[in-house]
Amino acid sequence: MQNKIEVSNFSFFYGDFQALIDLNLPIPQNQITALIGPSGCGKSTFLRSLNRMNDTIAKTRVEGQITMDGKNIYDSDVDVVELRQRVGMVFQRPNPFPQSIFDNVAFGPRVLGMAKHQKLNEMVRDSLEHAALWDEVKHRLDDPALELNPGQQQRLCIARTIAVKPEVILMDEPCSALDPVATLRVEELMRELAKEYTIVIVTHNMQQAARASHWTGFFWLGRLVEFNLTKELFSNPREELTESYITGRRG
Repeated sequence: MQNKIEVSNFSFFYGDFQALIDLNLPIPQNQITALIGPSGCGKSTFLRSLNRMNDTIAKTRVEGQITMDGKNIYDSDVDVVELRQRVGMVFQRPNPFPQSIFDNVAFGPRVLGMAKHQKLNEMVRDSLEHAALWDEVKHRLDDPALELNPGQQQRLCIARTIAVKPEVILMDEPCSALDPVATLRVEELMRELAKEYTIVIVTHNMQQAARASHWTGFFWLGRLVEFNLTKELFSNPREELTESYITGRRG
């Protein structure tokens, strides 16, 4: 199995505070990798490190490497705008723009100059189909995106992310604001998207990690305690701390 991303001796600092400590893990291509652990353990900080979103925070620094396709994304010659096109992000709460459904999905391709009008229509439809939303909105593309229900809004945000043709999709608690039915819909969508994209998801929901992911990493106080195939980590954890967390005795 090929790894899309390799994390090597990676540490992250907010000023003098070390939030991530000497992380080493692979992120396999066209697989779903889930990151679990208690609040404040570094999961979201690590996720944002994968497309350098933490660069926008003052007095942060990194040590070690994160390589994608063999290139360290923290090298000085890396175009961060291009990196964030290749590594898209879906946030905890649906955040559609106050525009039409069509314009939400078309936003990225327009900004990046990726499409002329006819091709843009095809890109919007293709993205909405990939996000399992097309059949629900194809007759109302000019309606405001904010009129969609929360589950539809989150799938719209996924469509907006994949419209710019990323290679990796990061998802930070993408179902935390959704009801159980919408949650299962997004999980099904993630499994389908993994055929074309590499996906990394942060979740507090261990059942979701067990259902939806191929690989799981367990974080504790900025360290990666254990990384393994999801079914192995949940059924036969190697570390006592992992077992204590997934059985509810810790965390």
